Amino acid sequence: MGEDKMPDDNIINRVFSLLGKENEPASDKDMLLKQTIRDLAQNKYAKFYRVRQEEVDPSFAQYIYSIYKAIYPAQVFIKDMEKSGKLKRSVIEYFLPPQALETARRLSLEAIEARSKTTAPVELAKQLESDYRSLAAAFDDSRAAAADKCYNLITAFSRFVQFDFAGMLKKFDSAMLEGIFTAPLKFAAVRGDMLGEDLGAFYTAIAALDPQEDWKTAFSVLRTIKGGTDSIPYEQWAAMLVNLNDLRLSKIIEYIVRHATKNPIWDGKVQIPSGQLGAAWLEEKREDVQERIGAIAEGQRNFQIEALLRAIFGEIDTTRLNYYNERTNRLYTGKDLDGFAYAGALNYLAAFLQDFFSKEVQELCDIVLIRGQWTSNSDSLQMSEGFHGALDALPAIEALDETLSEKGSNGPRLRGALLRVDRDRTQVRYIGNIIDGIDGEALSIIKASAQHIITVGKHIKALSDDIPKKQSELIINWKELDGYSKTPLAPRILDAYKKINYFVQLMTLAARPAA
Repeated sequence: MGEDKMPDDNIINRVFSLLGKENEPASDKDMLLKQTIRDLAQNKYAKFYRVRQEEVDPSFAQYIYSIYKAIYPAQVFIKDMEKSGKLKRSVIEYFLPPQALETARRLSLEAIEARSKTTAPVELAKQLESDYRSLAAAFDDSRAAAADKCYNLITAFSRFVQFDFAGMLKKFDSAMLEGIFTAPLKFAAVRGDMLGEDLGAFYTAIAALDPQEDWKTAFSVLRTIKGGTDSIPYEQWAAMLVNLNDLRLSKIIEYIVRHATKNPIWDGKVQIPSGQLGAAWLEEKREDVQERIGAIAEGQRNFQIEALLRAIFGEIDTTRLNYYNERTNRLYTGKDLDGFAYAGALNYLAAFLQDFFSKEVQELCDIVLIRGQWTSNSDSLQMSEGFHGALDALPAIEALDETLSEKGSNGPRLRGALLRVDRDRTQVRYIGNIIDGIDGEALSIIKASAQHIITVGKHIKALSDDIPKKQSELIINWKELDGYSKTPLAPRILDAYKKINYFVQLMTLAARPAA
């Protein structure tokens, strides 16, 4: 629409002259208004305005009424369409090739939910990734650009047909009823200054309607949405476009408003829709897919965690800390705050060290480290250091938990902030900073202790492999050591290794915050 808003140089100079002489008599303003009167007199649509009376003629109301009557079915259709949310989806689907359209439908939330009932989670995640890559490749830049252009045309059409025609017409005849076209109307002239806002809004509505654009495609999409029929016959719309464009180019609306409001430099607002529908839709699909894949991964993670907990602890309660735990987290999540990221992992570590490491592993260490005859002192020393290093985490865990007590360094601050957070949302960052610091300490404890546990696990695995050898390489008195164990040593050591291995897997999963 290259013809929009290109005022003559002499008009611009007069405007600058007017703006630069605020304290002088309004001679420039008078001159511009006189020029506006001349422009009105020479305009092909001059009959729409009575200059002497400063009134908009009933013929203009009749002109608007003819448009309103023609577009009213579309006005009703557009309102229903926007309520149903069909427009964006229908535009995109129109520009997708058939195979990609089927892929897009497979990636709808409803379709994904249905697929999840018959497809294994891991396989579904792979399918979703593959489907999205295929869709993104099919909906290339050229198709996205075409969809954008079509959607913006329909948006311009929607804004036009939803202009308040009835509201404007009621100023010409207060008896006019919205959407009723059978009752006789008696339009009267209306003072121009009473129609300033209406005329400005009407100008904005028609300014985005370029008859040179691809309206056939836009109407084809609308026809598809409406089930194969047009709300306005395309030929009628094409003729209306040419007429509205002629009206706009004549500047009659601008001249009427300038004269009626005594504002000779008034210009109508031009708002050309420029939405990026294609890119936004593809990004939305990507986010939907990633969210679902994330949910699948999180479900798998939780399933694996539950299985490992049963294998390690059975039905034993693993909550060992008084404050840094999942129950306390509910105080934060209930106020839309992030809780402790490693509450589960740190409690599992405390339970493992208390229930297994300080009992079963310690008994095994007493047997193999104290009574065993090692071929290499460095191996036994590494295992001993790993064992004691792992147990050193217990007092550190207890100390961290104690900071959250009523007398601790963090407990009173967090409780006070929680009481204030509903009325003072600045407390959110304050709480977050405290929790981040605590989480950092928790993660450091977990990493350090896990490394020691891994060291012990490696040595126990080596011992398990050493026992059945004819010529032992690590300990040379296995038969003697078997007598110090309450159960056969070989399966006992193997079971210990399995449990340590399960625990390392558990910590790998649990020490990663939930998605």
